[in-house]
Order: sequence, then C-alpha cells, then structure tokens
Amino acid sequence: MNERLRHGKDHIGLGDRSIPRTVLLPGDPDRVDEIVKLWEDRTPISTQREYRLVEGRYRGVQLAACSTGIGGGSTEIAVIELYRHGARDLIRVGTAGGIAPEVVSGDLVVLTGCVRKAGAADAFVPVEFPAIADYRVLNALLEACDGLGLTPHVGLGATVDSFYATKPHLIRKDGLELQTCLSDDLRRWRQYGVLQLDMETAVVFVLAVILGLRAGSICTVGANLFGEEYPSMPPSNTNAIEAACHAAVLLAGRSRLGKDT
Repeated sequence: MNERLRHGKDHIGLGDRSIPRTVLLPGDPDRVDEIVKLWEDRTPISTQREYRLVEGRYRGVQLAACSTGIGGGSTEIAVIELYRHGARDLIRVGTAGGIAPEVVSGDLVVLTGCVRKAGAADAFVPVEFPAIADYRVLNALLEACDGLGLTPHVGLGATVDSFYATKPHLIRKDGLELQTCLSDDLRRWRQYGVLQLDMETAVVFVLAVILGLRAGSICTVGANLFGEEYPSMPPSNTNAIEAACHAAVLLAGRSRLGKDT
C-alpha cells in the first residue's frame, strides 16, 4: 500500500484509491446527488456512515464530491482522509443560518473566514489561530458567482458544534426558551457583522492551512436565526452548487497555466 495510506482507519471507504485534487464538500449525503447531476459523467465510489463519495467530470475537469455529515468531528475525518488520498483543493457547499439582518432565506454567502467555536479545530490549534479561506479559492468562487449572475454576501461566518444551542426557541422548558452559552455570542456576532452560522466551515479552513491545502466555502442560507421562520420547503442549493462547480473549473485552468500562486 502507498506510504501515505498506511496509517489510520479508512472511514470514507477509499481503500488505497487516489482521488482528484478538487473535492466539493456538502454536509448532506443527498446533496452529493444534487451536485453530480450537473456533471458529464459520474462514478459512485463509496457510501459509508455519513460519507458518500462520487467521482466524475464537469466541463472536462476531474472532480470528486464527498459528504461530511453534520459537525466538526465528522468533517475532520473527511478532510484528513481525503487529503491522504490526494485531495488538495476543497470547496464546502453547505447550508447555514443567517445572523446579520440582511442575510435571509435563500441567500448565498461566500466566506472569507470564521469565528471559531468548534472543538474539532481547537483540538489541533490554539484559539488565536485564524480560520480563513484560501484567497485563490475565494476569488474563484466570487468570479464564478459573477459569471452566473449571482450576488452573494461576502465576509465572516461563525462555526459552532451545536445545532440546537443556537436556536433556543426550539427548546422550551416549563414554557420558556432555554438560554444557552451561545445565546449571548449570537447577539454579539450579529452586532459585529458576522453573516452566518454553520457547523463545518472553520474546521475545513483550519485543517486546510495545517495540511497545506486550499479551501473555500459557499453556503445557502436556510433562514435568519433572529426571527425568520424556516420555510416549509428548504431553499434550493442549485446556485451554490453551480458556483462551486464553476469555481473548480477556474481553479483547474489556473493551475494548468501556472497562475494559481
């Protein structure tokens, strides 16, 4: 077996197989199917636990898509094992809750960095270590959005380890909302201009820097966490998926031309 694959359990089901350098990372396994519908060809590789992995081609560029599941722990496993199998460019294609007043259901957010409240990242680096996007992936996502006529919000997000602790209105005890340790954080982040909240992006960004990878993130907002009800039908992920696929093509072209530095 190749030296880089000898150590550690294989959770994502690749064995000793190598994968394309660019991987799209949705959280939901079903979103992998949404992504690969746009590709010219596709080959299912593995389905294990929360990890569904497919390889294929989009506009002539070899890509892979791998679901990470929910949260930092499962995302950490996906990123490290994908890296061991050849991944070098990662684009998270996620969903998020809006924090800033102007970020509402159906909007897109392209992240420049994240406030870190994610234990999986804290296990690797101290709290002052930043979680930032690679500028080349960031620029490719913005160019892709522009080419598709999309206008995303651009800026900081926040990544946490809990779904319900940021939504106390969904947890009632004795008729009252249950306040959590994140309740005050959310209000501060809103005041500071943080755009959105998710459970994965900061982990992807931190691990990418540590491992020498390039990473970016584009998310579809389900609803604003401050008072906006989640719609009965979740907003479509199509715009984010198309932008991520187009960004992958731009990155591949620049790498071939030696313009990715």
